[in-house]
Amino acid sequence: RIQILFEMSRIYVPQRVIGLVSNGIPSIIQTRGKEHFLTTCTGKSFNTYSCKKLQLLFVSTILEDDITKITFHKDYIIAAAACKIYAFLRGKLVQTYNGHDSAVTEILAFGDYIISTSNSKKMLIHDLETGDLYAEGSLTLCASAILHPATYINKILLGSTEGIMELWNIRTMKLVYQFQRFNSEITAMAQSTGVDVVAVGFLDGKIRLHNIKYDETLFSFHQDWGCVTTLSFRTDGTPHLVSGSTEGHIAVWDLEKQELHSTLHHAHLANVSAAHYFASQPLLLSTSSDNSIKMWVFDGAGGTARLLKERSGHHGPPTVARFYGSNYETVLSGGRDKSLRLFCIIKDERSRELSQGSLESKSKKINVPVDDLKLSPITALAAEEIREREWCNVITAHVNDKAVRMWSTQLSALSQTSLLPKLETIVVTAVAITTCGNIGVVGYNSGHLTAFNLQSGINRGLFGNKRAHTLTITGVATDNINKYVISCSKDTNLKIWDLQSRKVVSEIKMADSIIKSNLHRDSNLYACAMVNHSIHVVDIDTLNTVRKFAISEAATDLSFSVDGKWLVAASTDNTVRVWDLMTAQLVDYFKTVNMVTSLSLSRDQLVTTHLNQLGFCCWYNRTLYENVDLKPISGDYAPATVGEHVSDEYEHQTMDVDVDTPFQSLDQINENLISLSGSSKSKWIALCNLDIIRKRNKPKSPPKKPISAPFFLGTTKELVPKFIVSNDTEAEAESMKAVKREGESEFQTMILSNYRNPNDVISFLENMSTSSIDLELQSLSPIDGGSLELITNFIKFIITAIKSNKNYDLVQAHLNVFLKHNRKYLMQNKELEHLLCELHTLQEDSWKQMQHDIQKCFCISQFIKSATL
Repeated sequence: RIQILFEMSRIYVPQRVIGLVSNGIPSIIQTRGKEHFLTTCTGKSFNTYSCKKLQLLFVSTILEDDITKITFHKDYIIAAAACKIYAFLRGKLVQTYNGHDSAVTEILAFGDYIISTSNSKKMLIHDLETGDLYAEGSLTLCASAILHPATYINKILLGSTEGIMELWNIRTMKLVYQFQRFNSEITAMAQSTGVDVVAVGFLDGKIRLHNIKYDETLFSFHQDWGCVTTLSFRTDGTPHLVSGSTEGHIAVWDLEKQELHSTLHHAHLANVSAAHYFASQPLLLSTSSDNSIKMWVFDGAGGTARLLKERSGHHGPPTVARFYGSNYETVLSGGRDKSLRLFCIIKDERSRELSQGSLESKSKKINVPVDDLKLSPITALAAEEIREREWCNVITAHVNDKAVRMWSTQLSALSQTSLLPKLETIVVTAVAITTCGNIGVVGYNSGHLTAFNLQSGINRGLFGNKRAHTLTITGVATDNINKYVISCSKDTNLKIWDLQSRKVVSEIKMADSIIKSNLHRDSNLYACAMVNHSIHVVDIDTLNTVRKFAISEAATDLSFSVDGKWLVAASTDNTVRVWDLMTAQLVDYFKTVNMVTSLSLSRDQLVTTHLNQLGFCCWYNRTLYENVDLKPISGDYAPATVGEHVSDEYEHQTMDVDVDTPFQSLDQINENLISLSGSSKSKWIALCNLDIIRKRNKPKSPPKKPISAPFFLGTTKELVPKFIVSNDTEAEAESMKAVKREGESEFQTMILSNYRNPNDVISFLENMSTSSIDLELQSLSPIDGGSLELITNFIKFIITAIKSNKNYDLVQAHLNVFLKHNRKYLMQNKELEHLLCELHTLQEDSWKQMQHDIQKCFCISQFIKSATL
């Protein structure tokens, strides 16, 4: 037994992050045969895509630190994170390289070796296969770019933050040549299609085509958008060089004319981290820190480029995420990037952004970013799957917008119709859709509550006389049968409205202003998070507050589990709490690195969005796959941050865990309770019906034994002799059936010596086959080779077993077979009369008690199902 800490959540375990495509670390492209593969960084892991359809192939193992550089060698992906370098094969970590005492700045795969530099101006060379250190050297400059010049054997070219390039011989670890100093920091380098010529990009936006053999600049370009982030040469015969910038623009330079050929304005919304031309193809693939991958094809007029395909996620942190659909395979999310996206957690290529119209063409005409033409960020959303093929089935509320926008998941597009009220200077704060998908209910900051027909967009009228509430409505929900609408507000009132008449049915005064709410439709439980850091669960049917929970800070979101057993709430102190509603106890409590801004639950997963995080996290429910002890958590428990080490101040919060011995259930909870054996039901049923089974399995015409001819065949004394056939085969068969049992069996020995320990006898019988048990019970009476003592002891064994209230099903099955085989002997023997009377009385009493308990449980369950409390 050991002591372990509550370092992770009891129930939910981090599984993966969805929605991350690329960050600001330069990506790489591998070419294996005719296939191209793109690898992008996403923080502490990387994604690998097939360039044919931008299909996600695999996600790497998560590292301890953020990845700062990646490169490749054959099938290996080499990544640098902090002071270490890691080698991956198909996303699996296979080797770790140590030796640096500071952060790694550049890495390069050179044959079967890995060359790396660090902030401490150290250069190391490791063997790729073994991980051993091959060579070590000291640099005079801080490397910011690394390149192997074509045809230069054992040479590498280093660019530095001081604006100086150096040529090194890695075999001798000596500096071969130091080039002339440039006026700006070197940020990117690329090998041209010609020998001895490399392109060098600088922090001030200048690009030089430099001949490293003669140390002279052939010509240069200058981009007006600041730092050069990436460079790539086109290799299909067209002399073009592409460069990226920190503002998201991509420039294409004509090397023959030495001028700018074309520009992809706003190709990305943030800095272009990498751009790669495909070998011998007019295709360019670019990645950016705006969480996107874009593929461009140069087939336009004059060789201009157009967008061919794209894979992207939110480039602003998502603030709302909700599971969509009955199969819980997709998640609808809206974020600060002003987009509404549908993510598939099963198959990544099904993820998509819902279109807001032809914004690309509009942005080109007026020369503004696409983001400036989009709707304002989403603050609330509601969706229903049932009408997605007929009309719009998603409605959203936006920042400082009085209109409710309608979307179609079937068309993946925004509707041209908006739901506008006949009111002025108001903002939508809460939305809901009825389960039939026909009516959308909208709450406003003015306290008004109105209903719209989603098919026609017609306003069906306001709830109440003038205003439904006096202050801002913070939550709206509809019940499972489209009869009631529940609304809550900062005015501390929770109101229930009739959907048809739009009149108030009931009203509940809460303790404080309500800021977040959620309805579990199947149970009609409504959870309200209030300003006073408390959460109340209200039963809509009885209008009573059935549960009250306390939290340390204001709630950011809350949700019920699908079955309604748990309530999950997140708060501004980065914590997530899980309460069991049946016992009203806190059963899980953990802390995240970033504050949870939204959460949603499916049958087996929890989805959370976090502050300043582009992707959303998926957590799987451990209780579905293993035994989890959900003991109540004490009020003074301080949770550890999931994914981080627990500090020393939490060392006293330990629990005992038996590592070697698995959890075993008790044989009997209480002596007064009847317990079953837990063995297979089919075994004791087959034992009671063995005669029927044998009769059913008996063949209609049993196989006949072939008559064997004697060695000497007799003949008749006739004119024509005939062979004499023996007729005693039936007598031989009858004699074979008579089998005499000699001595006592092991079971009979146990009955004679150990009948007072029913558990031992039951355990012995459980290991026997059904036919063996039937034969042993049949052989107890003196008629079949047993004895009176065996009969007596077996009856005493049955009486003791019934009194113990254990293995009730097996004891009844064995008694059934015993009485069936030995009833004639029992009726004729008067010595057993008193034992049989005792057994009869005990059997009758036990059955009456069981029948009473079953009827009691049945009546209680029927009352709970039918009674109106």
